[in-house]
Amino acid sequence: MSIRRLKTLIAISKHGSLSAAAANEHLTRSAVSLQMKQFEDELGVEIFDRRKRIPELNARGRLIVPKAIEVLNAYEELRRLARGEERVTGELNIGAMFTAMTGVVPHAIKQMRSIYPHLHIQAAPGHSANLVAPVDRGVIDAAFIGRPPVLGSQLVFHKIAEEPYQLLVPIDLDMDDPREILETFPFIRISRSLWSGQLIDNWLVREKITVNEAMELDGIQMISTMVYHGLGVAVVPRRCVQAPNPVTVKEIPIKSLESRPVGILVRHDSPKTNLIEALCTQMLHVVKHLGSPALLEEGAQLRQPASDRTKTLS
Repeated sequence: MSIRRLKTLIAISKHGSLSAAAANEHLTRSAVSLQMKQFEDELGVEIFDRRKRIPELNARGRLIVPKAIEVLNAYEELRRLARGEERVTGELNIGAMFTAMTGVVPHAIKQMRSIYPHLHIQAAPGHSANLVAPVDRGVIDAAFIGRPPVLGSQLVFHKIAEEPYQLLVPIDLDMDDPREILETFPFIRISRSLWSGQLIDNWLVREKITVNEAMELDGIQMISTMVYHGLGVAVVPRRCVQAPNPVTVKEIPIKSLESRPVGILVRHDSPKTNLIEALCTQMLHVVKHLGSPALLEEGAQLRQPASDRTKTLS
């Protein structure tokens, strides 16, 4: 089985099409197409749906991508051992929700690079819900997100911290009752297409709070800026690690709204478990030293019984 074909298959899964994979692998599209046809002949099955104008991986093809990544990682490890190298090399590809990309993630990556200077770490932002499938398919190694409402059978969530929800209001507002504020001032809502937005919407209904909706946005930084300019108030989760230059607004805790757990989502059979454990450890240190102590979840170690796929780190 050709390692080159495995790399090409992984690139197609990662970049979404044969053409995009060709561009990233510095190949022609015809070369990529030929490699995949030879790979299918070797396997004796079709792994692409060619009925569509742009061929894409079918269910069988998506299923074998994580194993292809595993084989490729094992091959790279074999090469490293054969050369007598002790240093950690290779790549760790992670995704992270937008708030984490300006908070805990860059700090953790900086620490990882100091420990493993030959390890290449790539990070890409996305909404939590949009990062689950790439982890499940093995397109990325792990993702720092809010805990999914439902976990797939191959996924494990390692909790790093709890982010309590709070009410953001202009700094000069001399009121502190969340219900009174929400029913008095325009409401800037987190998009209900996001898990946090759905949770907040359910809470408003449950508490029978009627709001005067002013706008609906999908970014906490944008929402905070709108509040800063006095355009309304908002309910958002408090980041476990703040951005370097946070917007100056008043934060009022909301005790009746359950905090959201945030952490690392990974496949249980990931071939990069040791590196992901190291990343989790660095994130815990970052939250402990740069975040609010109350946000760090005290609990069990990373390795827990397999029956519990939502795990707490300490």
